[in-house]
Amino acid sequence: MHDLEVLAAILILGVTCYAMRAGGYVLAGSLRDDGVVARFLRLAPGNLFVAFIVGGCLSGGLAGLVGTLVAIAAMAINNREWAALGAGFGAALMASALGM
Repeated sequence: MHDLEVLAAILILGVTCYAMRAGGYVLAGSLRDDGVVARFLRLAPGNLFVAFIVGGCLSGGLAGLVGTLVAIAAMAINNREWAALGAGFGAALMASALGM
């Protein structure tokens, strides 16, 4: 590819990305605050977080799954993120050291 074609592709992708984001903001601004779509969009960040995390937890094998379950249990018990993360990482490390 020539440099001009690469520059054109970058420019087109940048304009497209900006247009999609701007269109999303305009569309979100026109939604009612009490509608079904607005409620779904308020839940979306948590859903996206879970979707990204599940793949990583499952790719870690049994040690990753043990760490995840311990972190969830610790979070349910004491409601402190850092304690739950520490417990989860510690459990995953112990499970990995035990050959799980």
